[in-house]
Amino acid sequence: MKRKFLVLGLALAILGSNVSAVSGPILEQFQKEVEQIVDKVSPSVVTIYATQIVKTPLNTQIFPGFPPFMMPGIPTPEIPEKEKDLGSGIIIKYIQSKNAFIILTNNHVVGNSKDVMVKLSRTIERKAKVLGRDPKTDLAVLEVSAEGIDNPSSRVATLGDSSHVRIGQLVIAIGNPYGFSRTVTMGVVSALNRRLGLSQYEDYIQTDAAINPGNSGGPLINIEGKVIGINTAMVKGGQGLGFAIPINLAKWVYHQIMEHGKVIRGWLGVSIQQITPQMASSLGVNYGAIIAQVFPGSPAQKYGLKVGDIIVSVDGKPLESIEDLQFKTMESPPGTVLTLGVIRNHKLITIKVKTAKMPSNTSNIGVVSEAKDLGLMVRPLNPQEQRRYEVKGGLLVEDVLIGSPAYEAGIRAGDIILSINLHRVYTKAEMDNILERLISEHKDTATFLIDRNGQNIFVTVRLK
Repeated sequence: MKRKFLVLGLALAILGSNVSAVSGPILEQFQKEVEQIVDKVSPSVVTIYATQIVKTPLNTQIFPGFPPFMMPGIPTPEIPEKEKDLGSGIIIKYIQSKNAFIILTNNHVVGNSKDVMVKLSRTIERKAKVLGRDPKTDLAVLEVSAEGIDNPSSRVATLGDSSHVRIGQLVIAIGNPYGFSRTVTMGVVSALNRRLGLSQYEDYIQTDAAINPGNSGGPLINIEGKVIGINTAMVKGGQGLGFAIPINLAKWVYHQIMEHGKVIRGWLGVSIQQITPQMASSLGVNYGAIIAQVFPGSPAQKYGLKVGDIIVSVDGKPLESIEDLQFKTMESPPGTVLTLGVIRNHKLITIKVKTAKMPSNTSNIGVVSEAKDLGLMVRPLNPQEQRRYEVKGGLLVEDVLIGSPAYEAGIRAGDIILSINLHRVYTKAEMDNILERLISEHKDTATFLIDRNGQNIFVTVRLK
């Protein structure tokens, strides 16, 4: 198949103005090949519906836009409403003993839903069991009965090797955008190793194959019909900007969930930063990860890592980015000994560190207080932004972790947090204090008032 694409490209380049004389048969063959790939993979793609109960403040339903601060101190009544999220999934295994399919999808498609339905065909739709979710990579694994499906083993997709993906490679995305089942789009790999700030572990494949709402969880496949990624994100308003989780990362998460029921990661216990050009000029090192913090009781502290150490290699392999260290540590089972090349006081030394099991409320690059772990990155609005957005103070949401309580409540980057439980917030410290007080009072939720594009919206965020 690759040879045919190469022949097509060479023919078009060499023949120039005489392309029309020979391109017909080549293009016809190319079209047939694409059709065969789509016919092969499409039966593996399923539609997923996840229903969640969301509590909506009463006054936003009856009095939209009603100023909330006219009733200070009075709790806002909430009405539970059902919300149905639409996404895609890919069948990656058939278990004959159970007569069941294993499906890979995005965590944000499933969320905390207790009611996940999978549509296997036009007439077969049934409830799925969530085997495990991993918000840190935005992946989830489902199991659903294959009863009534003819030749179920033929519905299983072939998984590829994303380490072989190259920029410029032709790819096809299949999914259910806006509910249009098994929609096919085509493009190329535009870039690799992209980070968007959507989850803690990111190494996205960027593609210009159209990815729209509802595509999430569907496959990105190569010209051999093998799955190389799980379609995950698009940039709103950005034509030709789609992103997929590499299938090698998805396979690792899948095996963790199937073996342990959850993802178990190795942990060093450091906060690290990439060496910037400005740092490089003063430190004399132009690559690696500099340690900004060593957490008490962590493996890093136990084995002698210090603030200011620059990690330049792991097990003899140079670090090209902090993600190299992050993923290497993550994929190392607790108890694995990592050999770190470290520059300390301008001298290269070797330190061996035995990884521990990552605590549930931490990551390789920091610790977040459990009381405040809503998945939000915020900062105060500066005076210019207050004038631009026409608000008096507030916190600008710069990032929201997919699968976090804030994300599930509907808060998104660009929103402005004005108040929490009708108490105005101007600084992150004020927000933290309010949340800590609510948790100490054993409250399950907090009601945020946010400004979104000039419109005030109430959202309820779970605290537990």
